Amino acid sequence: MYTLKNHYNIDEQTTVKAIIELHDDKLMLEYQISGNLSHYHFPKLTKQQRADKLWLDTTFELFIAPENSAEYWEINVSPSTQWNVYHFTSYKEGMKESNIISQPTIKTYEYDNEYRLTFNSTVPNEYFDHVLQINLCVILLDQKGVRYFYSIKRREGSPDFHDRDCFTPLKREVEVRVK
Repeated sequence: MYTLKNHYNIDEQTTVKAIIELHDDKLMLEYQISGNLSHYHFPKLTKQQRADKLWLDTTFELFIAPENSAEYWEINVSPSTQWNVYHFTSYKEGMKESNIISQPTIKTYEYDNEYRLTFNSTVPNEYFDHVLQINLCVILLDQKGVRYFYSIKRREGSPDFHDRDCFTPLKREVEVRVK
């Protein structure tokens, strides 16, 4: 589990955590937000489908890249259950909608002081069968329209989730077989 850091290091009593699991061709993401949820705007559930510009509201993101390659993918998931995947040939270049994953299953759960979103899909093994770098990110839009940016690592200046210096190696479980 990763504890995501607020980009501006603001102590506003919100905790954001994320889990990624990539086993064989299965991709699972889970995001958890704890704290005063009434402070934030969560888009209402709607038809689960692809949509653009999800990052303008509260959204959950995964950036994933082969370790020694300029290319990477960005997965955006909204609490509304709208989603999208983009492929980039290099840093913010060559952006195209991608069909790398299957139609996902997205579920949201809201409790008194906790919000949880899960995302499950399949990915062809050949895309992610090597060493990967990731950046798990969340944009929280508050009720006044102010955005709070969370990710694995902070960077100098304004938030930039595409910055490869903010990526970290994906921790994979090693399977040991005894003969």
